[in-house]
Amino acid sequence: MPEYRLTCINNSNLHGSFALYQVPPQTPAPSRLTSLAWLARPAAPGTQVRFSWSTEVGFIWGERGTFGGRTAFTSYQYIAADPDRENVIDFTSDSFGAPTFQNLRTGGAQGTMSIRQLSGSFDFPIHLGIAVGKSPIYTVDFNANVLSAFTPHRHRCWVVFGSYSVGETIDLEALTNIQIVDFSQTSPSQRVVLTPENILQQAAAPNADPPFG
Repeated sequence: MPEYRLTCINNSNLHGSFALYQVPPQTPAPSRLTSLAWLARPAAPGTQVRFSWSTEVGFIWGERGTFGGRTAFTSYQYIAADPDRENVIDFTSDSFGAPTFQNLRTGGAQGTMSIRQLSGSFDFPIHLGIAVGKSPIYTVDFNANVLSAFTPHRHRCWVVFGSYSVGETIDLEALTNIQIVDFSQTSPSQRVVLTPENILQQAAAPNADPPFG
């Protein structure tokens, strides 16, 4: 699997965190997808942080709860998959009533990942979705007897700066200052700068570690 790297530089006077996330395609209810802060790291003014990840994708389920006024997702199970091959899985309960994935197989549309949600009743709210580099990118609420399809962006991410932590729900409609970054096997390393004017912008990615500025 390709590995990508993103360096984020804070040249502003703002304190906060750089967060990476993905924007899912529009889906009708009840399969409305929730974007999560996929990767996040705080960066003080005049500092830089670096993210690196594998493009491995997989299925994930867990619980989304509100803690300290923030809505965050905690994953409980991860199953590696392949959007072009083994891209369909069932979500059900085992003989003890525990939620679990099972029966990973081929059969979905190429480039997508599908979860077949079987009937079940659980004692806590279940959320299912997909992950890149084992970190969740978006999820849906569990709905019995519903097939949910996901399309991961394995070579693209969105960057935002603010008060974020990993797994936190991203309100896409509230974002105004973002930067889209594309990667490839020939351009696996990129960088983004938060300028002194508090604007996110992509900068040239040199082969060596980038200087500040």
